[in-house]
Amino acid sequence: MTAPQDEAATAAPEAAYRSRWRRFSPSMGWKAFWSEIVIVVLGVVIALAANEALSNWTWRNKVNDAEARLQGDITWVFLWEAELYVSQPCIDAQLAALSRNVLESGDVLKPQPVIIGSIMVQYVVRMPNRPYRFPVWDALVADGSATHFAPERQAYLGRVSDDMAQAREYMAETRRLMGRLLAMRDPIALTPEVRADLLTKINELRFRTAYEALNAQQRMRRIVDAGDAPSTDTVELFLNASGRHPSGSSYSGMTQFCTERGLPIADWRDYRKITVSSVPPGMGIGK
Repeated sequence: MTAPQDEAATAAPEAAYRSRWRRFSPSMGWKAFWSEIVIVVLGVVIALAANEALSNWTWRNKVNDAEARLQGDITWVFLWEAELYVSQPCIDAQLAALSRNVLESGDVLKPQPVIIGSIMVQYVVRMPNRPYRFPVWDALVADGSATHFAPERQAYLGRVSDDMAQAREYMAETRRLMGRLLAMRDPIALTPEVRADLLTKINELRFRTAYEALNAQQRMRRIVDAGDAPSTDTVELFLNASGRHPSGSSYSGMTQFCTERGLPIADWRDYRKITVSSVPPGMGIGK
């Protein structure tokens, strides 16, 4: 009788143990698998770097183009400020004459001559009337391009934009006061109240123009320090002292008006006498 076979000996051999990691081994082998991963990662990194380089190049071109357009606006800002600074002594002399007239008139004001400007607006004192705009930078801020300028450049251009906003407020209030002073073209009765009101308006306008002339001097200094000032010839051409060009948006008429009447004017180069800063200490100015 045949002896029973040993069950342990006859049982099917147990499959060799394989770890989970080995069970999912790629068909091409781990070396080839990791080579593929490295290639993919390098491809993504190179693509991202190329995209970043292209973006930086694009923004550099946009900033350079914006700088070219900004130069025109900065030139106008400098010219307007030069005109305002040059005109201040002349404006103050006109206003001082109005004050004397109020004080020296009897019960009825001696009417003041009316001046009619190039835009056919009447007034009794002549002073610059400019828009004080800085549109290119405002547009760059609105579309997000301004953030791609160097921080110190952003600080400087932002300051110029703020200066123009302040100047527009000054101009709006100045026009209001000039409109009220038009009452002096008529022989109005000078009661104590009327006399005091006229003197108050005149002196308010004198203070505002003196203060804004100081601002103009500082703004010119700031633009010069940034390397953005127009040439001397450009400034002199705009101020138009000879009166060769008709006054208007392209040329000033203030210098000629004042010199023809023997009224004093200032030198726009006085900005050289002061120093200013548009950024916190430690930050430079430049492009």
